[in-house]
Amino acid sequence: MKLISKKNLIITSVIVIILSIILSMIPFVLSQIPYSPSEPKNATKGDFSYVSEYTSSEISKMMRKHNLPSVAVSLLDGDKVIYQQITGVSNIEKGIQADNDTVYKAGSIAKLFTAIEIMRLYDEGLIDLDEPITTYLPDFSIQSRFNDSGEITIRNILSHRSGLPRNGNIPLWAWDNGTLIIRDLVASLEESFLAYPADYRFKYSNVGFNVLARIIEQIRGEWFANYMRDSLLRPIGMNSSTFLSSDIIDNDKIAVGYFKDQKENIAYDQYDIITLASGNLYSTLDDMNEFAKFIFNRGNVDDVQLLNESTLSMMFESQYPKPTDPQKVGMGFFYDRTRLPNNEVAVFHAGINQGTASIIALLPEEELGVIMFSNSDEFESISKFLAVELLELLYETKTGLRKEKPKEEIVEVDSSILESYVGNYIVEGEIAKIRLVKNKLLVMNFWGLNFNLLPVNSSYFILKHWLMDLGHFSASFYQDSMIVNFEDVHYSNSPRYNSSNEFISDWISFLGEYEMWLRHSSIYTEEENPTPVELQIVDGILMFPWNNFIFKPISNSELIILNGAFDGETMFRDSNTGYIYWQNSVFKPNTT
Repeated sequence: MKLISKKNLIITSVIVIILSIILSMIPFVLSQIPYSPSEPKNATKGDFSYVSEYTSSEISKMMRKHNLPSVAVSLLDGDKVIYQQITGVSNIEKGIQADNDTVYKAGSIAKLFTAIEIMRLYDEGLIDLDEPITTYLPDFSIQSRFNDSGEITIRNILSHRSGLPRNGNIPLWAWDNGTLIIRDLVASLEESFLAYPADYRFKYSNVGFNVLARIIEQIRGEWFANYMRDSLLRPIGMNSSTFLSSDIIDNDKIAVGYFKDQKENIAYDQYDIITLASGNLYSTLDDMNEFAKFIFNRGNVDDVQLLNESTLSMMFESQYPKPTDPQKVGMGFFYDRTRLPNNEVAVFHAGINQGTASIIALLPEEELGVIMFSNSDEFESISKFLAVELLELLYETKTGLRKEKPKEEIVEVDSSILESYVGNYIVEGEIAKIRLVKNKLLVMNFWGLNFNLLPVNSSYFILKHWLMDLGHFSASFYQDSMIVNFEDVHYSNSPRYNSSNEFISDWISFLGEYEMWLRHSSIYTEEENPTPVELQIVDGILMFPWNNFIFKPISNSELIILNGAFDGETMFRDSNTGYIYWQNSVFKPNTT
């Protein structure tokens, strides 16, 4: 019989004591967990009480977990607001409670209104969606590295397939020319390069919608901000909404946006950004409810048809779909037809501006909607999937129908095929490393986690993590790219990185420290402190770790940004100065 040593006995006793303490704490810990309400087994069709309770529970958990200053949410069924909650503070420093009069920055939801006004011009026969934009803006100019980039049109701008870069070349605060700022912003594109040929693939562009705003100004003969306030927002019934903060009488009603430093909320600088048409809309929850009703009523407000019903329906139709470019976009609206039993169309758009995040998700046919605001930038990433989930719950409650998600069977794939997918891919500006384990399992290291790629067929894989439920997270391989699908809402066209690129060696002598300065000054620019960045080659990958910029060099003077928000955009090196130019930034070699 083996005797237990005194040392082992002490260790065992300590472990027993620790375990007993942990076990005694479990009832208390469980009592503190905010559980979601139980879904009723025999819910009455049209009874939205469970959806309301669930929304309240999820928002409460979200606010606690992420320390959100405030959240505002509405659920709509036609003209009825079936649930509305505004909780928290709109201004931490002044202790101002958020309420129905709180004005939030709606960010990129502004694009929906720009798109609607463009479609009103279409209704009036004043524009052709498929004419080159130079028909309306003869002086428009942008550089291209493509032999045949096709025509930039209103239609491909509306659907983010114009190939235009994400932004223009003027600082967001540079109001030097006041009401002429959209003219200047569009003119600044003459220093930019197209990211892709027109109609080639999805490329989200803010500046594109400001090009549309300039067309609106030219045809309507009035400054965009004033025209949109008086001729679109007010007729819809959005009486507290505007594209300029100066229209808001009480500035204390504007929610201050925040970012996190550790766990503390820190206020962003708050100001009107010059990209009015793509991101400077201010609105309240009640006003956004009126906008949703405008959509549900097919463009009609109080018996006035502001937009033809058929034209509004066009905005929900798929534009430029193809398997290698699956992002689902209509004209202005993102859309989906896969989530509901009868393939009803769901349309949505999210936004973020200076720490305030927003989302609107609608089912136009069933007249159901979800609208949410929060004055924390953390809300952007966590709100989208909740909004879609709530929309599905609203639909199920109203119709009694639920779409069962098809079970995807896992198959075996030849190891030689799996081996062909091994490599480094650029996903959302991050490096995803795919390796083959024991000749039978692909594993992707991404976000610091290891995901198993389970094959449904030889090119389509479900991504799974042993600990976390990721929802519908999948990857498809084609040619030398991987398309990553995030919950059928967002798709990332992720290229494999070629470390043997012939031009990488040309950039070795340019590696080192740079300082990032503004390319163009403004009278509103305070004393500038340059941002230090370092051009590096790490594991054969050329990058600025700052902002996760990963580069594909295409010559000894040109770099292409791979994936992420600025996918496809060109950085150009001046051989005389050594400066690297990109949009409104210039990177100067640090010679100190």
